[in-house]
Amino acid sequence: MFMAVTWWGHDKQTGRQVARLLVESQRQSTELVRLNEALAILNGPEVREVDFGAGKPQPPKGRVFLSPKRGVLLLASNLSPAPDGKIYEMWLIPKGGKPAPAGLFQSASDGTALNLLSGPVDIAATGAVAVTLEPAGGVPQPTSTPIIVAAL
Repeated sequence: MFMAVTWWGHDKQTGRQVARLLVESQRQSTELVRLNEALAILNGPEVREVDFGAGKPQPPKGRVFLSPKRGVLLLASNLSPAPDGKIYEMWLIPKGGKPAPAGLFQSASDGTALNLLSGPVDIAATGAVAVTLEPAGGVPQPTSTPIIVAAL
């Protein structure tokens, strides 16, 4: 009886470890796909690069890379993690019309952030890429002043 209980407890613990490893493996696979998409944008032949945040006292700084066929990649630093109940939202601002949501993201504890919008982008019709701080879950239109603006 003691051996059965011991084996059952060991088996249960092993099952939890396997489940944790599967979750971690899935997270890493998802992150690898995202990083491969980001590299595809960076290495694309028609990529347009725009800097933001230069010359300001303590701004978020970084670059936006736009690929007409692959999407938009935002790399930022000096971007504090969003407060509880808030999240960063990236926007594509057309030269005429309303901003279009382009993804929700959170910065890391060191102030770095990466946000990726996969898919074709009409660069000629895009006037800027912006980031606002919004309620968690995002919003259909910006509700705050942009923290980042990368004008094209």
